[in-house]
Amino acid sequence: MEFTNDLHKIWQALYSTQRPRVEEYACSDYLEGFARLALPADHIPSLDYLNGRITPRTGWRVERTAVRYTDAVPWYHKFKQRIFLVTDYMRSWAELEWTPEPDMFHDIFGHLPFLTLPHYAELEDLFAPVFLAADQEQREHIKRLAWFSTEFGMIREHGELKIFGAGLISGNAEMVNAVQGKVPIRDFTIENVIRHDKAVWEHNSVLFALDSVEQLKQELKRYFDPILEGQAHSSPA
Repeated sequence: MEFTNDLHKIWQALYSTQRPRVEEYACSDYLEGFARLALPADHIPSLDYLNGRITPRTGWRVERTAVRYTDAVPWYHKFKQRIFLVTDYMRSWAELEWTPEPDMFHDIFGHLPFLTLPHYAELEDLFAPVFLAADQEQREHIKRLAWFSTEFGMIREHGELKIFGAGLISGNAEMVNAVQGKVPIRDFTIENVIRHDKAVWEHNSVLFALDSVEQLKQELKRYFDPILEGQAHSSPA
């Protein structure tokens, strides 16, 4: 896919703003993945470039979509195939600080460094089977669990709170609010998270902190495993 010079300039402006901030505030997993992915600073990377650095490491791959905000059901069908969708939409110059829609900068800069890490890929592997097996109420809970972890989670490292979620990593305004203590931060537990709606069109009014990726996996499995077990028991022999 070909992009205009203006889109490449927006990428460059976003990259130059966010890189020093993530180097200061992002978690160690993100920084390791960022070094592995080696994103170009001055232009939007191609899918071949991205897949060449992701697929050999974790088996995940990237595809483009013209849909700006993919519905959860087709999204998780792609996740089941270990495919991460990257939109072909880029935010405008007026939205450099924050955009309510997940654009290609969010998808690539925010999410894809993590997908070079096998232990993080295992985390993403948890979501599709349980979402596709869940009922409607459970699906809403699963969306919130993903939102407040992989999109807008914080993580404790060496006594400090670091940015974990891709939405915070790729959005300057909300990242600054989080690291400056302007948003209440609570422990990430199933009970805490599922009571809070996602804030798609505005900043989140509360965020949640993990102790580690492994702790997150175990907490998610506490909710996911009974759903999967229920499906197994209801399936015909």
